[in-house]
Amino acid sequence: MVEAGSSESLESLYRKFVMLKLIEGLPPDVLGVEATGKVTHDDYRKVLIPAAEAMMAKGPVRMLYVAGPDFSAYELEALWDDAAFGLTHWRQFTRIAVVAENAWLRAAVAMFCPFFPSQIRLFKISELGAAKAWIAGQDKLDA
Repeated sequence: MVEAGSSESLESLYRKFVMLKLIEGLPPDVLGVEATGKVTHDDYRKVLIPAAEAMMAKGPVRMLYVAGPDFSAYELEALWDDAAFGLTHWRQFTRIAVVAENAWLRAAVAMFCPFFPSQIRLFKISELGAAKAWIAGQDKLDA
């Protein structure tokens, strides 16, 4: 709880407990999400799924997923949410850029790439600018 006179705002408290944050400043058909800490079921239900479904109602979506340096893991239920959502909507993603240093996450993405009809590309954190350019279609890296 925030006490009267506290310098900590409700927004900063919210950011401490929500591990999926939307990335602003991207083209209108690009869903940008940054994961930090341990991603939870509530993060999927309250942030990612509503944002993705709102965008998908307008047409195909490109996604920029950044597992930031503070990202540590997913709750088991969050992994289930990710799999269920991905299987339900896999044809609605035209491009997916995953930005991560985490070896197990990069290996999992690489393992599932052949099963998705969309273009998927892995980038390192130091390549975030290139990932944003690729997801926006402003690059020469088309596969």
